Amino acid sequence: MHRHTIHYEVLNSHNPNGETGRHWDIEVHATEAELQAFAENGYLIREELFQGEALQKLRDALERLEAREWEKRDNAISSKRGWGFIPRHLMDKDPAFLGLLKFQPTLSIARAMMGPLVRLRGLSARITYPGEDRQQQTPWHQHLRVISHPLPPWFSQPHCIDCLIYLDDLDADTGTVAVVPGSHNWLDKAVPDTYEPIAGEVEVSVKAGGAVLIHGNLWHRGMPTLKAKRRMLILSYTPTWLRRSPHGGNPPEDGLTHAFLETADLEERILLGVGGYS
Repeated sequence: MHRHTIHYEVLNSHNPNGETGRHWDIEVHATEAELQAFAENGYLIREELFQGEALQKLRDALERLEAREWEKRDNAISSKRGWGFIPRHLMDKDPAFLGLLKFQPTLSIARAMMGPLVRLRGLSARITYPGEDRQQQTPWHQHLRVISHPLPPWFSQPHCIDCLIYLDDLDADTGTVAVVPGSHNWLDKAVPDTYEPIAGEVEVSVKAGGAVLIHGNLWHRGMPTLKAKRRMLILSYTPTWLRRSPHGGNPPEDGLTHAFLETADLEERILLGVGGYS
């Protein structure tokens, strides 16, 4: 994979070290052409981010979590055409997930697209299950539905990168993801409330361990899980000053990130939402 380096200087007179700026050298795990295509289309495919032992480590961690939260899982999958089981605050629940905090193949792309001051909006998962009595899928949706129409003069478009990391093959058996390229830039249109195909959609497949990176406002839908269980991690990045997602409630009081923050360095604190926004 070709890489390139971006040098940033953040002009901030309130920097605690007394300098007028903080320097960031980001080795981006993508080419400039790939970033340009990401900006235009709103999605970027990354194959083989996790393989072998690294992939199995994440599968095992999610399996442990699924077993611990079996009651929530059963409630979530009891109805037809549901979204499946969506456990949240994963970095607070297993060290394997906390290890993704500074995962450069995705973090470097987030910084290349949104600047060096990004934070984790969250790490959650979505597990869907096959069965004749259910077709777990999602309608067309987007993740940052806060666009005003008409646009005011100083409207600030919200940006977010959601990294959909698949722990199983994403195919017709597990349910592919469909996207509408360029729809993240449609500020004057609302997402249709339907499960049906729409003009311009593209179905995307990747092998287990691969990912589909999307802008949070890209129109997308999850196709039905028909024959095999599908496990997906959702690693989300936003600028540091954007609020944490309200979905899923507050993280557990004894979560792993609380103890981690006691000895975390500046970069880790920014990624966990402490600083980097004034």
